Amino acid sequence: MKLTPETVVLINFGRNDIQKLARGIRDRGIYTMVMPYTTPVERLKAEKPVGLILCYDGTPRASLDTFKKVGLPVTTVDSEADIAALVAFCKDSCGCTCSWKLETFIDEAVADIRAQVGNERVVLGLSGGVDSSVVAALIHKAIGDRLTCVFVNHGLLRKNEPEMVQEVFQRNFKMNLKYIDASDRFLDKLAGVDDPEKKRKIIGKEFIDVFAEAAREINAPFLGQGTIYPDILESIPLDGNPKGVIKSHHNVGGLPPDLKFKLVEPVERLFKDEVRKVGRMLGLPSEMIDRHPFPGPSLGVRHVGAIARNTLAMLREADAIVTEELVKAGWYHKTWQTFAIFVPVRSTGIKNGCRSYDNVIAIRSINSVDAVTAEIVRLPWELLETMSKRITSEVDGINRVVYDITSKPPATIEWE
Repeated sequence: MKLTPETVVLINFGRNDIQKLARGIRDRGIYTMVMPYTTPVERLKAEKPVGLILCYDGTPRASLDTFKKVGLPVTTVDSEADIAALVAFCKDSCGCTCSWKLETFIDEAVADIRAQVGNERVVLGLSGGVDSSVVAALIHKAIGDRLTCVFVNHGLLRKNEPEMVQEVFQRNFKMNLKYIDASDRFLDKLAGVDDPEKKRKIIGKEFIDVFAEAAREINAPFLGQGTIYPDILESIPLDGNPKGVIKSHHNVGGLPPDLKFKLVEPVERLFKDEVRKVGRMLGLPSEMIDRHPFPGPSLGVRHVGAIARNTLAMLREADAIVTEELVKAGWYHKTWQTFAIFVPVRSTGIKNGCRSYDNVIAIRSINSVDAVTAEIVRLPWELLETMSKRITSEVDGINRVVYDITSKPPATIEWE
């Protein structure tokens, strides 16, 4: 994707709210990027920024002279952050005109795609979520029938999701759609794997392998992805240490080093709410735009520990109950995400008048604007009780339901 004019880079020295600061400035029409303090000067200059904001966590770890060699206006933020003052710096010192708008994004993105792809073909990994759907619409607008969307059932989808995604997509889009059922292939590779990062990377690699096979059939050298900016930020270690990675998103940190495709990622510099706005501008229906976000690795990161087919089935049924009751109670569109998590902890209980020693389901409900930070939702007690009673009575193998009341940070939205 081409460079965005008037870019201001926020250099992160360990602030938890760095993305919130970036969004606050971006909302004033000034395009921002976030980079760790370990970013090489050459990489920084490649973005051609007009100014730098050094964002500390209260304890400066590098002197202002360090970044002056870039030859740009520089300011600092310590424990307190005044968005208005930062915007004033961008305007007065960096010459920003506050002209960055989503209204011009679509035309620019379409032009970028055409310039990148030329007369070649693109294969796109479609999940049915807002990010990949918006990318599908953008790429199709740019190159038409030279786009083929591939919807992979990796066995980790929600209940009835394969049928629903195909129906909605075919009803709303006149695009090439290829459905591949690779459930056994993915689940066999994930058997016995309990480390979250390994699971994400296995899913990412397998996705690429499936797409490679599909791409060979249509001779497509380009892979379209619904990567968004928070995916990139969470997949990059702050200090260069791999342990600093929050989580490797399957479409970023989960990609193999020998990737054979050239990536087409038109929304890679947008936050989630910005992607939704672009989707509405493109005329996408509410059933695509307003669905709760669903992670690329799907139920794979909502099933804590090693995935077995029987426990995955428990999670799928419990998640369906949570969604059904949320919709029925009129709370679906009042929350950003509400979902079930399988917790590999067994506890003693009573089911059908007999002792049980079964598993736990956690329910998580959060509100967010862009997935950068998230606050817990206080769902009505009666609704939670209904969900709990249905799950414990209808899902074999579950005898206990708990409620997650942790915000982001310190937790992430997904459990893995």
